[in-house]
Amino acid sequence: MARPRAYDPDEAVKAAMQVFWQKGFVATSMADIYAATGLKPGNLYATFTDKETLFRRAFQAYSEQFRATLQVESRGRQAILDWLDVQARLATDDPQRKGCLIVNTLAEREAHAPATRALADARLAEIRTFFRDHLENATLAHELAPDADRDSLADFLTGMVLAIMAMGRAGASAAMIRNATEIAKQSLVEATKAV
Repeated sequence: MARPRAYDPDEAVKAAMQVFWQKGFVATSMADIYAATGLKPGNLYATFTDKETLFRRAFQAYSEQFRATLQVESRGRQAILDWLDVQARLATDDPQRKGCLIVNTLAEREAHAPATRALADARLAEIRTFFRDHLENATLAHELAPDADRDSLADFLTGMVLAIMAMGRAGASAAMIRNATEIAKQSLVEATKAV
């Protein structure tokens, strides 16, 4: 009869996620993971196989948290403005300034297996889709001209939110992050002003 596990794999994933998020994939050692999770090497390898697989599980757990921030109450232009504010707040409120695990993973993409890179690329596409969908909603609500280049605007806004997240990781001042966010918001308002 198999002995029951003496640990919760989901809790181990959450603990590992915090280490990967803070230190990055490359700088996180197995000793760091053992210390954070309390797992012994045998338990960890039996459950997660290797560091990359554990990272993927941690990344997926983070992605669920991140996806929840996309569920804004508003639609169209206001949804975009609100979500930019959310990202600026997340970038500045974290005392550890871990940034965004998605952006951190994209920055370390060459260290990861193709399956992990595909997960990070999918989250990047999800951010762009969020903007593109709400720009479409803005057009339907007559907040954005029908002939506006929604693809270029979605690309610009995606780049801006990635910059906000990276600035958080880099330890930029709250004022600098807020200023960048306000310019992104003003750019969107300018693009919709004539409608």
